[in-house]
Amino acid sequence: MKHSLVDEILISREIKNERTVALVRFVLFSVTTIMDFLSYIGWIHYTIVTPSLVTVTLDLVFLSFAFIVLLFVTYLPYKPYLKFFTITLDYIIVGFMIFLDPTIQKANGLIYFIAMTSAIFIYQFNLLRHSKIGTIYGAFLAFVYFLIISIGLGEGYPFDFVPMMIGLGMILAIGYVTTVSNIEMVKEANTKQMMERFLPSQLVSEFYKNKAQLEPGGENKEVTILFSDIRSFTKFSEQRSAEEVVHFLNEYLSRMTDVIFKFNGTIDKFIGDAIMTVFGAPFKMHDDALRAVKTAVEMVREMEKINQKLEEASGNLQVGIGIHTGDAIVGNIGSDRRLDYTVIGDNVNLASRIEGLTKHYGCSILISETTYKQIENRYSIYDGFAIREIDLVIVKGKSKAILVYEVIVL
Repeated sequence: MKHSLVDEILISREIKNERTVALVRFVLFSVTTIMDFLSYIGWIHYTIVTPSLVTVTLDLVFLSFAFIVLLFVTYLPYKPYLKFFTITLDYIIVGFMIFLDPTIQKANGLIYFIAMTSAIFIYQFNLLRHSKIGTIYGAFLAFVYFLIISIGLGEGYPFDFVPMMIGLGMILAIGYVTTVSNIEMVKEANTKQMMERFLPSQLVSEFYKNKAQLEPGGENKEVTILFSDIRSFTKFSEQRSAEEVVHFLNEYLSRMTDVIFKFNGTIDKFIGDAIMTVFGAPFKMHDDALRAVKTAVEMVREMEKINQKLEEASGNLQVGIGIHTGDAIVGNIGSDRRLDYTVIGDNVNLASRIEGLTKHYGCSILISETTYKQIENRYSIYDGFAIREIDLVIVKGKSKAILVYEVIVL
């Protein structure tokens, strides 16, 4: 059976948690055994009733069990069913301790409180596993354990037995809700962390507010696609070491990502030094095309800042950006093991072709006629750019000519 990435993380965490539980169990029994032994030989006094030889013997037996379990989970392959064995073992060990240890006070109804307290302690100890099925199983054993101890060692029917059962049930329920909440929080945090690499944080929040699902599938919708690419980057890379190129790309892509997120763009993918960005997905807004153009303008300005940091011998790097608006298939596309939130379609290819034309026309930003029509009369010189018609061209793969416009950064 295939597991999702989050499920695999939780399974891996379950293995680590089981080892943590085994270590904590061993440490607790070690401390208890040492304390009881020192009290038995008269070196310390920390309980009302001095531990007997039976107490020390039980401590050693249970410590041996804890040590064996610790070795088992540390050095042998982990099996999911192991947690049921160790949970049962914890209740059995503490139950036998209460039944057999003569130093534990059982008179005057005290045993009921000891039974309830120890049941809660073992259950809370089990919560370290962060396992829903383990928590349910532990809650069931807690009730059984409480009933066996109370009936087996109790002195008749206590007046507050029912309230104690209700209280125990409430505590167990809270523990289960906490476990489920923690698991869901891990899943949500992992998903958000992955999404925030491609979406600005405000869109991620909107994504969850609308309860959108990351499931395979797509829909046809109008989007604005932005392609950007660094001119002559191959030549730039040949003059530097691989480490320097990677360092530059990381800085460049990080700064461009900040610009894209500033205008609520969705990063579809990085292709080397190229960036594919979508506006209008996952959520469409009335100014998608305008925000795409503003993003392009800001990216050009950011490139100028980056050039100021480069050595003079390197020359200035130029960025080419193409923008087109049209219908495309938007959604999660891939396998059941890996999904990419992306857009596909003929209009995506057209946006890429327009970006390629920037080198031919010697400009930084070109937009299609459909994009221009969506922002016409919606911008001014105060937005920091102007637009002029540049040419009627037939791009590769198209038989019909399209009108392209240059966005001039002021």
